[in-house]
Amino acid sequence: MISIAYTLRPYTHRLAVSVFILVFSPSVTMATADHPGENIALAKPYTLWPQPNYSHCTDVDDRTQLTDGKSTKEYFWTQQGTVGWTRPAYSLVTVDLGRTEPIAGVAFTTAAGTAGVTWPAEIRILVSDDGKNYRDVGDLVALEHKRYGSWPEKYAIRRVITHELATRGRYVQFIAIPLAGAPYLFVDEVEVFRGAQELLQRDPGGKPVQSAKAVFERGRIHRALQIRYTKDAANLQKAIKDSSVDQAVKAQLLKRLSDVRKQLDTAAAEMGPNLRAVLPIGDAHANLFQVQADLWKAAGRPSFWGGVPDLWGPVALIGIPPAPSDSSVQVHTMHGEYRAASVNLYNATDQILYARVRFEELPGSPTPDYVTLHEVAWTDTAQSEPIAAALPEVSRQQGAWTVSVPPGLTRQVWFTFHVADQPAGSHTGKIVVDADSTKPLEFRIQLRIWPFEFPRQTTLHVGGWSYTNGGGTYGVTTDNLQEFLGHMQSHFVNAPWATSAAMMKFRFDPSDLTKIELDTQQFDNWIEQWPDAKRYHVFLSVADYAGRIATSLGGAPIDSPEFSQRVGTWISAWVQHLKSKGIRPDQLGLLIHDEPHEGSDLQSLLAWAKAIRAAEPEVIIWEDPTYRNPTKAPVELYESCDVLCPNRPMWLTEGQSFADFYLDQKNEGRTLEFYSCSGPAKLLDPYSYHRLQAWHCWKVGGTGSYFWAFGDNSGASSWCEYFAKSGPYTPLFLEGQTVTAGKHMEAIRESVEDYEYFVILRTAVERAKAAGDSRPAVAAAEELLAHGADTVLEAQGVSDIHWCEPKARTGAEAVRVKILEALLRLP
Repeated sequence: MISIAYTLRPYTHRLAVSVFILVFSPSVTMATADHPGENIALAKPYTLWPQPNYSHCTDVDDRTQLTDGKSTKEYFWTQQGTVGWTRPAYSLVTVDLGRTEPIAGVAFTTAAGTAGVTWPAEIRILVSDDGKNYRDVGDLVALEHKRYGSWPEKYAIRRVITHELATRGRYVQFIAIPLAGAPYLFVDEVEVFRGAQELLQRDPGGKPVQSAKAVFERGRIHRALQIRYTKDAANLQKAIKDSSVDQAVKAQLLKRLSDVRKQLDTAAAEMGPNLRAVLPIGDAHANLFQVQADLWKAAGRPSFWGGVPDLWGPVALIGIPPAPSDSSVQVHTMHGEYRAASVNLYNATDQILYARVRFEELPGSPTPDYVTLHEVAWTDTAQSEPIAAALPEVSRQQGAWTVSVPPGLTRQVWFTFHVADQPAGSHTGKIVVDADSTKPLEFRIQLRIWPFEFPRQTTLHVGGWSYTNGGGTYGVTTDNLQEFLGHMQSHFVNAPWATSAAMMKFRFDPSDLTKIELDTQQFDNWIEQWPDAKRYHVFLSVADYAGRIATSLGGAPIDSPEFSQRVGTWISAWVQHLKSKGIRPDQLGLLIHDEPHEGSDLQSLLAWAKAIRAAEPEVIIWEDPTYRNPTKAPVELYESCDVLCPNRPMWLTEGQSFADFYLDQKNEGRTLEFYSCSGPAKLLDPYSYHRLQAWHCWKVGGTGSYFWAFGDNSGASSWCEYFAKSGPYTPLFLEGQTVTAGKHMEAIRESVEDYEYFVILRTAVERAKAAGDSRPAVAAAEELLAHGADTVLEAQGVSDIHWCEPKARTGAEAVRVKILEALLRLP
């Protein structure tokens, strides 16, 4: 299974374009400039690398359209005059001017600002006389922004232009570099402007470079930090200007910010490749937040204060936080479950404060053993959108936990409650925060321990293509595998995934093709990692390799009886092996063809499914179709499946007919489950995307919840996503040897518990009705079972899966408490 950043994978390319065409009416804006000279690139040949691959604008004329003098005026990436790439690390346009020419400037026309398309991070300009030895003469984006300002905030077409070059060359290479992990890059015209003849006699300037790839790799950290620092400085400047503080103070703060900006320019170039992108990133960045701290103080905020935030909402990086209030922390829990709470701390002094956090008047105070405290870390993302989501644990020392609170940077403190043996009841107490030379803060807390035991084994199937067989994959390594497994299992992951390597190593007896020898070592090691799994999933990955697999099964054609017989021999051998391990056939789920969609060749899927069902009908055929119109898929696809797992974001966007189709499939006897694979995962809302998926499962009678992908860090440490190839998609923070909790995974765990609440309530109602109990409490509980999820899923904004979008995030907690109250009224 492979995901595409910002999208729901292949079908979404068409979705994004169709929505854009139907509802978006863009205004075209161009940078204005005096024409810097003749465009000597006009009609000149050029080469492209890699080959363009965005289907809606790729055509045979891509090799001539960028120097034809014509520019797109309408929907940029749906026009044939545009050249586009999907998921490029970077793109090269190398223009051959035919002879060495004097060069005064260049231009690169592009567009962005909607449908997941972002502006380039850099457009490096390289020149060469011989096509072999190049010099880097500048970043077109930086040169253009210096004169014409930053990118538009909304959709626009932009002619990125400069006439500040003074160089020469026959070959001009544009290295267009998107934001790390950005999914698209587009261009419809490149231009090179003639300079003064004297430039032919001068040094071309710039720095010699080994290759475009070397330029790209060298600049990753610098580019990312330039974006981070520029955004933060611009946002803080706006916050200062928009504030109500005294004008003289504003002027002073703006002057200091201007000085900090100069420090940031130098700092971005000095950071090394081993950077951890944890804010503040370097001393100069800390100085920026010190200016923000002084803004807070000028706005009348105390030196040190706090507040109780929206638990699952995003934390603001720039701006003046709310004034102190008397909000309290509320925690409702059964024995044995995990529930979260948080407080925000704000420091308006001129130094880092080390705050000691403790409880008073709760059982086990000052540091109850049923509470884990996390100092929420700010990290930058591959998309340059900083988040407060990492949850490193803080150890107890001398009756308190100590957290650091930098000036001007919100420090969130996250509490995980896991009550085991404390008495049931309502406990009122305080969270006390002491910091040097400041008045202690107090937050009222109400801990309600309800008289119920949460089950050790949960009902909902939960998985995330963890692929821990064979030592792990993506960000799961042999060094962090055990910690990763422990984290998964403590978060109720009970439906793990293995790659095809776990089951596809075998050998038929050459003299008797009804006999087979299985290599079970990897499979056996894998199931030992997951001793309490409810179901074991394996991605067979045969859809694109039917010929290879058919040969490995004795060379029989895939549509022949011999092929079916050999598949039957293979699956029956596995079923016998599973039984020897105490695993039932219906605990094995096989994904034969990942995400069948419009245009998929389903021959191998149907052949394998038919043969498996004929030989071992109890084995689960599990499929995740991604047809935007599911009625367009062959009926045989659905008939071959035991479990259908539609993509939940598709369900949310494709309308009632999409939902009705799958509900009809359920009524015909197939099991429904949900999966989501949008990204980048850490920019998605832990509440609406992660937590509410289980609520949606309950609403439609679904039994499983899956996310791509628990281990997919896209090739980069979660502590420095600047090197990510795409995404990333993991809800955790993974590094070579460590696994750190993240809010998104915590939301998945709470979602499993939420689902179990409904299961527990259903059991209680059934027990009451079987005993003849007809009290109003039973009817009220039945109503909650039937419609409690509706009120949560229909709340304002919760169909939007992006974290930055405002929405009501309290509904799940309110209904959960109602379920607890209903349980208390039932026998």
